[in-house]
Amino acid sequence: MQESGGSSDRGQGPSLCLEWKQLNYYVPAQEQSNYSFWNECRKKRELRILQDASGHMKTGDLIAILGGSGAGKTTLLAAISQRLRGNLTGDVVLNGMAMERHQMTRISSFLPQFEINVKTFTAYEHLYFMSHFKMHRRTTKSEKRQRVADLLLAVGLRDSAHTRIQQLSGGERKRLSLAEELITDPIFLFCDEPTTGLDSFSAYSVIKTLRHLCTRRRIAKHSLNQVYGEDSFETPSGESSSSGSGSKSIEMEVVAESHESLLQAMRELPTLGILNNSPNGTHKKAAICSIHQPTSDIFELFTHIILMDGGRIVYQGRTEQAAKFFTDLGYELPLNCNPADFYLKTLADKDGKENAGAVLRAKYEHETDGLYSGSWLLARNYSGDYLKHVQNFKKIRWVYQVYLLMVRFMTEDVRNIKSGLISFGFFMITAVTLSLMYSGIGGLTQRTVQDVGGSIFMLSNEMIFTFSYGVTYIFPAALPIIRREVGEGTYSLSAYYVALVLSFVPVAFFKGYVFLSVIYASIYYTRGFLLYLSMGFLMSLSAVAAVGYGVFLSSLFESDKMASECAAPFDLIFLIFGGTYMNVDTVPGLKYISLFFYSNEALMYKFWIDIDNIDCPVNEDHPCIKTGVEVLEQGSFRTADYTYWLDCFSLMVVAVIFHIVSFALVRRYIHRSGYY
Repeated sequence: MQESGGSSDRGQGPSLCLEWKQLNYYVPAQEQSNYSFWNECRKKRELRILQDASGHMKTGDLIAILGGSGAGKTTLLAAISQRLRGNLTGDVVLNGMAMERHQMTRISSFLPQFEINVKTFTAYEHLYFMSHFKMHRRTTKSEKRQRVADLLLAVGLRDSAHTRIQQLSGGERKRLSLAEELITDPIFLFCDEPTTGLDSFSAYSVIKTLRHLCTRRRIAKHSLNQVYGEDSFETPSGESSSSGSGSKSIEMEVVAESHESLLQAMRELPTLGILNNSPNGTHKKAAICSIHQPTSDIFELFTHIILMDGGRIVYQGRTEQAAKFFTDLGYELPLNCNPADFYLKTLADKDGKENAGAVLRAKYEHETDGLYSGSWLLARNYSGDYLKHVQNFKKIRWVYQVYLLMVRFMTEDVRNIKSGLISFGFFMITAVTLSLMYSGIGGLTQRTVQDVGGSIFMLSNEMIFTFSYGVTYIFPAALPIIRREVGEGTYSLSAYYVALVLSFVPVAFFKGYVFLSVIYASIYYTRGFLLYLSMGFLMSLSAVAAVGYGVFLSSLFESDKMASECAAPFDLIFLIFGGTYMNVDTVPGLKYISLFFYSNEALMYKFWIDIDNIDCPVNEDHPCIKTGVEVLEQGSFRTADYTYWLDCFSLMVVAVIFHIVSFALVRRYIHRSGYY
């Protein structure tokens, strides 16, 4: 079972062997229904979903992890690759050297089961964008472009380079994800269900590409004969073609022609020879895949298999030796049967006299007792040199990360311009509606004081609600991408968050002034241009603060529906203490938690503070408000000279508080238990 670690293929250098020893993973029972951030912190019993898993893989191996649903395939894959957070025990070592999480992320790549790329990018744009994060910061743009071009050619996507990801087929998306993981030229590849959702040819293409990465050679003709039948691709000899009837000869020629066409198609599958000039191009790679019911031709591509049952490894060895392992235990592989189906069915058979999984596990543990206890130490110096080379990698600086992420956000908005224009259209319809409703306001009289106050309050409300509810979907939709890319070390969470916030600032100022322009031209135009600038600036700041409020709501739950429903009590409290529906001085201090109060107070202050005279009819029976200061005092608003700028500053403080809480909640999600 054990293979020598000191040997090396000609021209390939010393082999690298990755071992995992006694891996156990425990999950609190409550986390099986982890719905939101609001999980109880009570201690409960733990479930062990990975039990004493040990094994190894070396460069040149292509390993398939097989097992039924819930057997622990993905968990094992994530544990070995160090992409698993939580209570994980055991060791992962490279040629005898213990590996830390950050080291594993540098020498390996993890291909997730489902594509989580930004769908609005083209294949070329996505790879070029990711190359900035995954390649050394001193790499030139021309070198990055060349790397991307090589990868697209290598995985067979050169003709689809400028096609948006959302328009690619399932197989093309898988190959694009593989190309993304190859940017760093990793030695070890971990693939979670790489054939899920693909047709047989696309699935074969993906696994064949992985096989070529591991062995650095094409599939030989005799291998295709093994897959599709002995001598299937041999042209009939003169002897065979001359024997038999003429119709049989014609039939054989047709078959031969079809087989040659299939062989040619196989030869045209993506080849990765172009990558042999990359930094690690002289090294074979090792790949390990969790896979669900592979076809027989795909199964034959794997050099080794791992069988799992109930979180335990029941067999690991060469693919061709598995049949003998089962036969020795009385489980004979039937003729013309897919070996993978037979092994899985045998493991799943719980009705026999003995549990097949338990029998296989006992035999495997007996044969491998003490197997992983210090091998590969002869090549330890080589692994140390390799890790030292990898650790010299330097990522791009934090500021440049922010810049690139802002470019990505803005590109997504531009690519989704249709939905953006529709949203903006409804936004402007609201502005026109408000301008028509309040256009009857004439001079400043006792009758128009309330109308002006109502129009200003509506301005404030519309900006805050539009921007807060417009961002509640952000984190529920983006959390899988953030968790994966931050976990992989692609960029820092703080860079992502800052870029997200900054990308909304120009939109807030643009919409703030455009929205006000429509209403100001209809209602407040007699007050001059300076008031327009002041009110527009305040409305823009209100929109920026509303983004903080909306992002806070977005981060509370992993569902945008729950985030929207959660907003109702917050909205109610903020509106009540906004200064319009009640005298806020009756409950001292609470008005300062309301976004609406700061926005409404600043707008009212700017409008009324310079008004020295309001018409007061002689025959009016009710009290008469004569100046703008009296209007402000009646609404419990401040009248000091610093009021406007204090409210602007307060809006930013409230926004910062919301963002800090939101960042903490998102960070908690990123670092919670589970794989990424």
